[in-house]
Amino acid sequence: MVMADYERLITKARRPMKLALITETFPPQINGVSLTLGKLTDFMAGRGHKILVIHPEYDSSASAKVTEAHHFEILQLPALSLPFYQEIKVPRPPFTGMKKRLGDFQPDLVHIATEAPLGLSALRYCSQRKWPVVSSFHTNFDSYASHYGISWMVPAVARYLRWFHNRTLATFVPSKPIIDRLEYLGFERLKLWPRGVDTDLYSVNRPGATHIRSCLGIALDSFVVGHCGRLAPEKNIDFLEKTFQCFLRDCQGDHLIVVGDGPSRKSFEKALKSDSSVGERVHFTGYKRGEELADYYSAMNAFAFASRTETFGNVILEAMSSGLPVVAIAEGGPIDVIQHSVTGELLQPDAEPAAMAKILSSWSTNRQSAEIMGFSAREYASKQTWNTIMGRLESDYLQILQKSESNKKRAMEIQFPSPEE
Repeated sequence: MVMADYERLITKARRPMKLALITETFPPQINGVSLTLGKLTDFMAGRGHKILVIHPEYDSSASAKVTEAHHFEILQLPALSLPFYQEIKVPRPPFTGMKKRLGDFQPDLVHIATEAPLGLSALRYCSQRKWPVVSSFHTNFDSYASHYGISWMVPAVARYLRWFHNRTLATFVPSKPIIDRLEYLGFERLKLWPRGVDTDLYSVNRPGATHIRSCLGIALDSFVVGHCGRLAPEKNIDFLEKTFQCFLRDCQGDHLIVVGDGPSRKSFEKALKSDSSVGERVHFTGYKRGEELADYYSAMNAFAFASRTETFGNVILEAMSSGLPVVAIAEGGPIDVIQHSVTGELLQPDAEPAAMAKILSSWSTNRQSAEIMGFSAREYASKQTWNTIMGRLESDYLQILQKSESNKKRAMEIQFPSPEE
């Protein structure tokens, strides 16, 4: 590439980028993917890039709008809720509204964060127009499938996902263990895109923690174990239920706080509350956000996480930023986040619930050990800021655009050789 071409590409990279994000989950939905994509759009808009977000309609009273505070556009598509999982919204085809809006927007780069029909339609539409497309991988489908009785679909879905992602210029993946797994399955052009945390929000000894304990009737000197997240079968709720029953029976003065909601909440809560020996020390709060969520973390002494389907596990990093030691299962994303015996404990995938309960009981008995791990957890989390994470992603975006532009130029030169040749 001659110097003039290089300067032109650098100049283009410095101009505001027009980025279109296609996703099926976005704020105000509460989950790790929604949080991450919300942080992505906030960061990119704050950097002066023009953003278009296309997602299912979560609020029937809302329509396509411009979010003035962040200067990015949102197009909401008509959607239906899954009958067995009301929180999941599925957009209804045909996606003519999406195509028209993309055509009007004329993006420099399209980021597709869903492999479902909405994502497939977007991929085909963008490919026809030769727009640069990247994707991100968020869900361990093979792990999810076993919880919903559809394991027989895994081979076919794995082939589809490989086909889908290999047709984009890059696939962004939250953790190294998931990259290793996808590479084994034949996925190409994988890039690490970990998660960040707001360390100012999720901090140690927040004043609101005392108020939380007072409202729940928890003494200030009681040891509190917490869990936060979507309460659904794929989160290994049965394991958590047995863990907490065992822990609370062993530690009579301790409490449990469960923040979150989902299809498994009713049975999970009933199983723990109906146990007369532990029921009064169990507190289910539903979903919490922002400052209130941070106060709940700060009201805890330790954090338990049993999911085996995570590509990352944002709540783990939030808990660590709040100064909590974390015990989790060594599978998927948590392996990348928790340093065993330093910031928490990792259990082997075949471990029994009693093993997790034993660790929680040991922290309750030896609180100094838990506090030392919590201090190390906070120290690690303090280096995982969203600005750092998203800055790396922005750099990757620009490099991909530069390479795409360079490839287009070379293709044109091949098709239309110069007169000198």
